[in-house]
Amino acid sequence: MVPFLMLALALVWQVVLIGLTSMYTSHAAAEAARQAAITPDEPSRIDEEARKRIRAPWDGEDVLTITVVDRDGTGFARATMAVPVFLPGVSGPWDITGEAVVVPEVDPLEPTR
Repeated sequence: MVPFLMLALALVWQVVLIGLTSMYTSHAAAEAARQAAITPDEPSRIDEEARKRIRAPWDGEDVLTITVVDRDGTGFARATMAVPVFLPGVSGPWDITGEAVVVPEVDPLEPTR
């Protein structure tokens, strides 16, 4: 009975890690899109802002990849993160990708008189 309980516990833990990875991926994409709206020509700044809001070890260079892509004239920030296997920091063969739309900053309207 104990081996089955341990297996069930391991499977539940892996599902929790997948959920955390998905949440962090979505958050990283949203932060990258926010920064890309402010500084679209600074990919290092976009990457830095997305990474500093993600907990270690999910923020590692070998775990998280941030890119800004253009699709049909609309910018998207894409975050791809490796899913850990049983322990955070042990990357598995699977990735989770999240995207967020980059809404460019616009100049404020001139007041009418």
